[in-house]
Amino acid sequence: MPSDHSVGAGPVFWGRVLLDWDLVAADPGGAELLLPWLERLVALPTVSGNLAASEEGLDLIGEFLAERGMRIRRFDQDGFGALVATVHPTMTPTVMLTAHLDVVPGPEHLFTLKRDGDRLIGRGVFDMKGAIAAYLALIDQLAPELHRYDLGVMITTDEETRDLGVKLLLQEEGYRARVAVLPDGGDNWQLEEVAKGAWRVRVSTYGVAVHGSRPWTGESASLKLLDLLTDIRRRFPVEEPHVDTLNISFLRAGTAPNQLPDQAEAVLDVRVMGPEELAAVERDVAEICRRHGADLELLVLFPPVKHDLADPLLAEFARSVERVTGVACGGCLSFGSSDAAQFASVGVPCAVTRPRGGGHHGDDEWVDAGSLAQLVPVLRDFVCRVATHE
Repeated sequence: MPSDHSVGAGPVFWGRVLLDWDLVAADPGGAELLLPWLERLVALPTVSGNLAASEEGLDLIGEFLAERGMRIRRFDQDGFGALVATVHPTMTPTVMLTAHLDVVPGPEHLFTLKRDGDRLIGRGVFDMKGAIAAYLALIDQLAPELHRYDLGVMITTDEETRDLGVKLLLQEEGYRARVAVLPDGGDNWQLEEVAKGAWRVRVSTYGVAVHGSRPWTGESASLKLLDLLTDIRRRFPVEEPHVDTLNISFLRAGTAPNQLPDQAEAVLDVRVMGPEELAAVERDVAEICRRHGADLELLVLFPPVKHDLADPLLAEFARSVERVTGVACGGCLSFGSSDAAQFASVGVPCAVTRPRGGGHHGDDEWVDAGSLAQLVPVLRDFVCRVATHE
């Protein structure tokens, strides 16, 4: 990456894309400003658990922000890296721009940014490397007078797996903000009003290993697991947007094809509408496991979240969206969960919305180029209105 960069210094090569500052000046909110950063970030295989790639990404982001005058702190969270950058020496900036750098696995071709008409395609363009690229573009625009703003950037690398990064930064390091911005929910510039909670657990069954030709002399943990999962599946009879839902993943059993497994396990990813529904799911699944003699282990909990969109800062963010995009910014339900739950737990309001896109966690993840480009002026309008440093 360039080591001596300033706005107006002429064309700069970033990855394989030419960034022309004359073009940027003519279209300060355009996708041309985002593409070089987004291309570089997408190319990094920051799949959850690839710690080396994640550290490289944090190095890239930290160096870029430091060159523009931000103060950088790095954290090692049991091997997972995290970064917090602030304009001023504070643990409580007015606005904290938050994102995660880690992504879910995908085919190799998704780690090369492609453009198909209005769509940018690649792993993380929607969840959440597009947001990080927008943050970098914003800081680049504000750099000449960055000291005027009370602003922070928080990046973690474990959200897609254990999701402790933001929690540790808030609860152990003591970071806070008057408002957090998290483009990891909502839909086409609608502000998240309610987000389903995520209850992720491991269920395990046990048996007696014997030769596969004599199953009557042993006990199959895998068959016991199938019976258990059948009963749990009956607890979630409908798959619709506004009800609790179940996903079963990571089924594991056995070490040899001709041996009854003595242990089997599966991970349940349950999405719940509210606190009462969460309590009911916890109770019911625990009872089913008890009846089957199975173990139940909590892996991750994202509590359901309800945002007060009448909060003055969230209302101001909605107005920034409307001024820039022309879209009436109302409330919506997010089916997925995010680190907004961590901010809610410490009383920090969180503006959760994002540009038009889709396919996250799938093989066709995409974001609309023009809509993503609007994220930069939306953020700039909001920061300039609420985060001017006295």
